[in-house]
Amino acid sequence: MRFHCIDDGVPEPTTRFLRQACRARDIEYVHVDPRMFDWSDERQLGPGDLLYRPAISLTASRVEQFLYDPAVATFYRGDDGIFFNPSTSPLLFQRAGLPIPRTFYVHSTARHRLDEQVAQLGGYPVVVKLMGYSRGMGVMRVDSPASLYSVLDFTSVEGKSPLLCAYIDGATHWRLIVVGERVVAAYRNRVDHNDFRTYADTNPEDFLQAPGTELEDLAVRAVQALHYEFGGVDILAHPSGRLYLLESNFPCYFATPQEVVGTDVAGAMLEYLVGKSERLNASTR
Repeated sequence: MRFHCIDDGVPEPTTRFLRQACRARDIEYVHVDPRMFDWSDERQLGPGDLLYRPAISLTASRVEQFLYDPAVATFYRGDDGIFFNPSTSPLLFQRAGLPIPRTFYVHSTARHRLDEQVAQLGGYPVVVKLMGYSRGMGVMRVDSPASLYSVLDFTSVEGKSPLLCAYIDGATHWRLIVVGERVVAAYRNRVDHNDFRTYADTNPEDFLQAPGTELEDLAVRAVQALHYEFGGVDILAHPSGRLYLLESNFPCYFATPQEVVGTDVAGAMLEYLVGKSERLNASTR
């Protein structure tokens, strides 16, 4: 059995933990660099192969699609899921009945329209979010009409269509890592100093507190709504008890809990793919 990892320069802990997980389970680790890929038909995979793409570049995605075969175990739920990328996740979450902050897609900078949307969000502050970034990049808190107009004028000139979201004050930011139908790791993100955005700390206390069944169920449903079987899910837990789903990321950086408290996330990923491979190829044995 071989595990194929598409890597074009992802963080070192990602590949280190995946290599260790393969070695512990006697699975061959195959490194695939999309920047050097030769597109030979002989490279395409088949029964018994496992495939995961931690890289996020378009080239990496194309290589993953080229390598794929229905007999290959991946974290995509459908046979052809590898060829589709959900670009409107808030709408998919709403369709699935999952709780998200009130959100508008911004396609107009008309002042009266923006004023109406802000009013429906509960007033200032609001959050402007550009999709496709990580580590809080592209997420901006806006506290006044003057700030909102200037920010959205700029994003419009740059050809961007951001989200305009309600600001949830006083909530705890959780990151939950889902493999299959279970949460294998969860931790709280702390608010950065003089910022409203959060970051993962190295305090073990943030990783050892159980998030609770409701949070875990929401995280699993979020991953499933996007037709994946693995993902890093961000949820705000408000003191009122309300939960707000922010996003579900695939691929995602899973190494933080493994580095801080030793949670074997990579091992859970490998075991899931091995089990899926056995199910996919049971009729051929």
